[in-house]
Amino acid sequence: MTDQNKKARRTDYQAIFKKAYQLMDEPIIAGNCGELCGYHCCRRIDTDGKRLGMYLLPLEYEYMQAEVVTDYDLHCQQQYKLPPKIKKSYYIYCHLAEGCLRDYRPIQCRTYPFEPHHENGEFSLVIEKEQMHSCVLLKCRSEWRQTFIDGVYQGWLELMKIPIIKYNINYFSKERIAANNIMIQYHAKGDATDGILHTEFFKCK
Repeated sequence: MTDQNKKARRTDYQAIFKKAYQLMDEPIIAGNCGELCGYHCCRRIDTDGKRLGMYLLPLEYEYMQAEVVTDYDLHCQQQYKLPPKIKKSYYIYCHLAEGCLRDYRPIQCRTYPFEPHHENGEFSLVIEKEQMHSCVLLKCRSEWRQTFIDGVYQGWLELMKIPIIKYNINYFSKERIAANNIMIQYHAKGDATDGILHTEFFKCK
């Protein structure tokens, strides 16, 4: 692959990330959900005293977070269980002095409590049974905004255009199926005949 082709691919990937960030920029409920739990997910120290952070998606650091993230660990295959094709993963920590840089928050912050799931050629959003955080949002699903759900769904479809991210989604989907770790699953039905996907979600489980 020539340098010009590599540069074009980098530009395309960054465009995909930017579009996904934009689609996933809707709040899950009206108002600031962090006020419900005292910003529980934004802690830098867990209850056991260990540093607490979050993983970025493959290529998310390179294309969206490199100029923003100031504190991270680089997790490698030799030390951590990562999907075989992913040799390293960025584990970042929230800003301490500046607090949440909301405009730059990573995908995990934008899409929780949903996880992307791909099974039998069908994409869906799932909520896992095993939750690291006892999030109060899980108890008030009736308050979730439809624009949030639509944005997360469409954003993941964008990100799946990047092969390594689709591979990552498929890998963890298989693990989730094997562990029977799906509490709720959101499927989408849409009519795209006019070029716009009108999404109607229905839940199972």
